[in-house]
Amino acid sequence: MASYKKIPLKPFPNGWYMVAHSHEVKNGEIITRRLVGKDVLLFRTESGKLSVSEPYCPHMGAHLGHGGVIEEESIKCPFHHFCFDAQGDCTKTGYGTKPSSRLKIPPYNFDEKNGLILVWFDEKNTAPTWFAPQEDWTDWTEVKFAEYNFNSHPQETSENSVDVGHFGIVHGYTGVETMHDMESHEHYLYAKYAMHRVADFVGKKRVIRTEFNVNVHGLGYSFVSTQIPDLGMETRHFVLPTPTDIGKLRLTIGVSIKKMKNFSKISPLLNLLPNKLALKLILDGAYKGYCHDVSMDFDIWKNKIYIDPPILAKGDGPVAQYRMWAQQFYYDDSIQPNYVPQEII
Repeated sequence: MASYKKIPLKPFPNGWYMVAHSHEVKNGEIITRRLVGKDVLLFRTESGKLSVSEPYCPHMGAHLGHGGVIEEESIKCPFHHFCFDAQGDCTKTGYGTKPSSRLKIPPYNFDEKNGLILVWFDEKNTAPTWFAPQEDWTDWTEVKFAEYNFNSHPQETSENSVDVGHFGIVHGYTGVETMHDMESHEHYLYAKYAMHRVADFVGKKRVIRTEFNVNVHGLGYSFVSTQIPDLGMETRHFVLPTPTDIGKLRLTIGVSIKKMKNFSKISPLLNLLPNKLALKLILDGAYKGYCHDVSMDFDIWKNKIYIDPPILAKGDGPVAQYRMWAQQFYYDDSIQPNYVPQEII
């Protein structure tokens, strides 16, 4: 019998990763998050200035996320009360003496947009060469988010965006059509599909046609917009895989719907409700459906192995092109985890 060796992906692709929602870091508050095997410290000063950095006090190593407090525009270490501003510079010691200029907390490059706090990871600490776009949310509802933690890798989850073959087999979509072939420009990948699926809105199941515009910015940030003419709806979806440790992933997904005034295509009964309530019911339905669709991939992601090169067949979609595009997010000499190859007979 043939055997297949488990070929590990390099664990941490370079790029932007979501570490928190903006609302999770309020003025005067501190949180700690996990990214690429390390703790990341996030805090806002009392005036609202955001800081993202390594979490350890350079004085004697205390973790500022455990017992640190915000005092005006600085974070105060619980160990010796050394204070640091949002740029990581030490502003005073706990003794009233002049701090050394070498007392500096290494900051991370971060970007705050679309209600998200994104952190730039680069294995060699190279500065960001691109950014995720800011979307206009004027005519859209809030984004409703869900979060999942499991064993996987950002390249594996993002590969679903081009794995045309799994749309019908895993998700049960029918009439799958590629409306725009995958194209890529440096860090950015785009594709467009149409397919039919069963949707349950306001307790009524219907088969609807949906067009998906897939926008992938690196391996940690995907933004999908859809048009559903049968329902007179447009939706937006986030897919945000963040590698927390080697082989471990925190996947954040989110959905928003474009505000509507007439709901007749969905259900005429919705027109009898206050607009805000009708939109909430539709958003709740879209959220439930989105979570269900994404969860159908979980068992496969958690248990699959990475085969390179894959033995592809007609109908798979541009998987090979995607994997070639993805190589730009690693260095040739990137850290390779010390996996013991496993064999499946």
